[in-house]
Amino acid sequence: MNIIKNNLSEPTKKIQVILTYRIDESDIKNSEFANFKIVNFSDVLLKNNYHPSEHSELNKLEYLSKEIISSEDNIVIYNTGSDLEDFDAVSEMLKPYELVINNILVPNESKRKQQLADGQKAYREHSRWLDFYPGEIEENHKYFAEKIKTLKAKYQNTETIISEI
Repeated sequence: MNIIKNNLSEPTKKIQVILTYRIDESDIKNSEFANFKIVNFSDVLLKNNYHPSEHSELNKLEYLSKEIISSEDNIVIYNTGSDLEDFDAVSEMLKPYELVINNILVPNESKRKQQLADGQKAYREHSRWLDFYPGEIEENHKYFAEKIKTLKAKYQNTETIISEI
């Protein structure tokens, strides 16, 4: 967290912060987020010269927080690839700046079913090249649905809204 404190001052205005959990850029409708700065988390990592072999997972979250804190505009960051615990860590990093994650976007049931169908199709067509056992695609789908339920329960009585899109 030293990166944040050393390089940034307190923001002068309140901004809306939206993060995603397995949502692609194509799923973010520009009209819905017309007043938002839309950022690919991969670009944030590149801008900060992040290298997994040299930097910790905490550094990734610090870079994410730094991007949010330094934003003058409402911000949507997609492609976060975050674990559920990462949202808590980012929330803690934002607190001293009186910022919160206003919304976490997750795939809706329809998109999750499509992801399952796409995974099953890929497995049928390429199973000899994939290192998956039969039924693993379905297990991963169920696990992901449980993670979304956990995320919703965790943030149920907070300022953070979990939205399926």
